[in-house]
Amino acid sequence: MRAGRGLYVAHTGEWSAGTRQWLALLAAGEGAALARDTAGALQGWYRASDRIMLLVPSSHRSVQAGPWEVMRTRIPFKSVGEPPRTTVERTALDLVRQHPDKTVAILADAVNSRKTTAKRILAELEKFDIFPRREVVRGALGDVGQGALSVLEVMWLQDVERPHGLPAGVRQTRSRAGFRDIRYGPLLVELDGRLGHTGSAVFRDMDRDNLHVLQGETTMRFGFADTDQRPCACAAMVVAGLRMLGQPVDFRSCRRGCVESEALLDRSR
Repeated sequence: MRAGRGLYVAHTGEWSAGTRQWLALLAAGEGAALARDTAGALQGWYRASDRIMLLVPSSHRSVQAGPWEVMRTRIPFKSVGEPPRTTVERTALDLVRQHPDKTVAILADAVNSRKTTAKRILAELEKFDIFPRREVVRGALGDVGQGALSVLEVMWLQDVERPHGLPAGVRQTRSRAGFRDIRYGPLLVELDGRLGHTGSAVFRDMDRDNLHVLQGETTMRFGFADTDQRPCACAAMVVAGLRMLGQPVDFRSCRRGCVESEALLDRSR
């Protein structure tokens, strides 16, 4: 079956995703690579859209039209795998440029996939002479590099831990009961987003909390609404918990005022 100029598919019936990807690459010619969400899906950490995304050098010849989108770049890029795709680092940065409002989520997902690191993405970023919101991306990579592997964890770091002078939490540590989100000495903080904490996962969370108690560790749980709407109160509760466990921790008021949070601390004495 003829699929384009010099392109043929040696079977009838519906084309698979792999067939369409190879057709797009052949239509683009040597040096092209699958990119953005197409590459991210092949790498196993991002959801693909219906349209195939291609990246080609800016000097590339014209590409045959088809059910694919072509992006041109002056920044040299490396392609890996079969079918050829951009590296995880380049894929993440191209997705950030496409979806700047999802910067933290994209970078956290890329690093959380264990297929790259914040340091490697930062090195890729330095190849760009111009990159929109570069300092925002650098800051997000710094937070992700400290172990904040979700939007919620980055929010906690930026809005709860740092502004209120909490001790630096140790993130993503393993115990016999599983991974701990954040550890402040004997106090554990688990951050529960909606996804992954419903149904049977609730019982796994309970089991983990109970096992941590048996190990001499106390768990506090906070959700998205807590972190987003009541960061001062969250910080005050962590400070109160640490004081209860014998840790001499000070509470620092942030620019919001923290009046209600300081009152909460007074009640906990």
